[in-house]
Amino acid sequence: MPKGSKRKKSGAASAAAADARAKSSQVEKAFVGSGSVNTYMGQLVRLVEYIFDHHKEHLVEEHLIKMEQAAAQDAQQKTKLRIKLRQYICDAATAIQAKRDDRPHNCFMKIEDEADALNYDTVVEYMDTKFNVEVVDRGAAEAYLKDLKDVRDGICEITPDMEVGDKVRVKVFQSESQYSGIRCALAYVYTSARVTMPFASELGIYIKGVGRYIAAAKQHLGLKLTEGKDSMNQEVMELIAENLFRSKDKRDILYHLIFLLDWNLMKRAENCLHAKMIHMGFVEDHLTFTFAKEKGKQHGDMHGPWHCFANPKKPHICLVLSFARYFLTYPQVLREGAPLFEGTNQYGRYSSRLHQLFHELKDDLKNLGVDYKDLGTHSARKGVGTMVANASTVGPPIVALCLRAGWKLGGVKEKYLFRADGGDMAVGRRAACLDVDDKEFAISPPYFDYSHLDADGTIETKENLERWLKQRLPDADNIPANSWNLVLQCFASVCYHYEYLCEHLDDKCSFRNTAVFRDLPKEIQDLATVKFPWDKTSWTPKLNGVPPHVLHIAKIESLERKLDTLEENLTATIVGEMERRGFSSTAFKTSDITDALAAVTQQLTNQITTELKEIKDAVKSSRGAADDYVIVDGADVVLPGGGVAIVDEDDWFNDANGAEGVEGGAEGEEGAQPNESEQRRLQRKRK
Repeated sequence: MPKGSKRKKSGAASAAAADARAKSSQVEKAFVGSGSVNTYMGQLVRLVEYIFDHHKEHLVEEHLIKMEQAAAQDAQQKTKLRIKLRQYICDAATAIQAKRDDRPHNCFMKIEDEADALNYDTVVEYMDTKFNVEVVDRGAAEAYLKDLKDVRDGICEITPDMEVGDKVRVKVFQSESQYSGIRCALAYVYTSARVTMPFASELGIYIKGVGRYIAAAKQHLGLKLTEGKDSMNQEVMELIAENLFRSKDKRDILYHLIFLLDWNLMKRAENCLHAKMIHMGFVEDHLTFTFAKEKGKQHGDMHGPWHCFANPKKPHICLVLSFARYFLTYPQVLREGAPLFEGTNQYGRYSSRLHQLFHELKDDLKNLGVDYKDLGTHSARKGVGTMVANASTVGPPIVALCLRAGWKLGGVKEKYLFRADGGDMAVGRRAACLDVDDKEFAISPPYFDYSHLDADGTIETKENLERWLKQRLPDADNIPANSWNLVLQCFASVCYHYEYLCEHLDDKCSFRNTAVFRDLPKEIQDLATVKFPWDKTSWTPKLNGVPPHVLHIAKIESLERKLDTLEENLTATIVGEMERRGFSSTAFKTSDITDALAAVTQQLTNQITTELKEIKDAVKSSRGAADDYVIVDGADVVLPGGGVAIVDEDDWFNDANGAEGVEGGAEGEEGAQPNESEQRRLQRKRK
């Protein structure tokens, strides 16, 4: 062992500690995530209920007796929920033991090669009970049913009780994922018992066939083409976020943050809700997040960090400002080891609030062409992925987009393509809803700038600011370092947007009554600012995730600003020098000379500005055609074709027909004035 290193003590030799490890029986069943298990249990309960009612022969005798007893207790309660029976099914499924050489499995269903074992026909029979009822056009229904007359035993007639005005009700398959879910729930039982499902391939073929009929029904009956909830575009997202932002309800501060996290991180809402403060930070100009596991990455590989950016141009959707409001309203989450969102069943409450808000805004959503019933918690995740991929013709790396959203790349790509900061930063800045075709895409987050102060003034001002903030946060000295840095950066956002918050927050909003916001001094507010590449200072954080074309636009903007001051600075310098030398006392008037210089300077400035604008617009649109530019030989400069004329020195001073060897110069020009040579002489002198 190297000198100075320490061997980690084994569990037996260490001091007393609570055992946070799972039992072996639990580890054996951890081949799927807990969220998936809960989903499987719901499917399994409904399947076993159907088997209990129609095919009791598939149930093991001892379990069948207990199920009948549980059903009898439910009958005594005169309830249709069958709570006792469902609970027994869940407990029996959870207690399944794996088959070993020295012991059999204890599954409550007959699943091996034995008499009355569960079979393909029973499962498909149960799947056939899953359908949706749709109201469609009568003519379309009759034409489609005619093609299916042999499929449903020849019974395809439309009876009067099926009619709804000039339309009819028809049964159609549910989504393909519904039937796949039943198969997965069954596979979970067989895998837990370590028994091979004998009809797995047959079920797969059946589900593929169902998918074809689902597509045919959508085409011929005019049904909705997409499955699940619709995606949420940026306009709808901003409508939802703004209503949560302006709400007076204290809980909406929490839901506003969850909603923006769901959008910016492009993660499932469950991932955002399980985040811990220790897994967050603020580096340079962005927030960072790490997750222990995600769907599809249950072992924690490739879990971050994921980068999120501020949007100072739109405070109601700015993630950094939302964090600031949340931290200052719920400061208890800043303690060491605390979860970001405290409490149980936060996802259920968030989902309920979101659907309630969709209903409240149904008229506004309808005006945007969106049915509120088609929106859900996954809509934001679907929408942001589409927006980021199509925000511009200069898109982010598709690998970075897929990895951030947790989508599998498949095949060999997952072995050779990995997450990197540059690609994820590009995705994160676009997800903040900044315009990627605008120069202000390269905006910094709000931060405290001390560049106007000397060294002593900077130290004193920073100490006063931090002292003032700590006095208004409970137990501020015990806030961990990474959380304190995060609080400072978020506090800068509050200072920068203070007037906006005062104007747009509800009068009864809980955030207004926080100790920090209530009496925020003006001198602290004035320290907060945002900068761009063309006006940054030594205090401006490094700007990340900015694509090259935006940097080019920013450089052109910087050059334009210098040109705007060229005339003023040049004129002032010359006037000062001429006054110093006493030009005003001679026949040459200073004002005349400066006016002439100003005219020439303005002409050159206008010409250069026009050319820069053409270049800038072409870069900004990302759609410039190659024919719009020409290369000037020997100059290495790209200029708009036909946009610049190279003027000869003699032409500039109207001396193209001078006497020095010009063809036709001897004859002269008809109608030339007697003093023409004198005019040329004066022009040369003036030059």
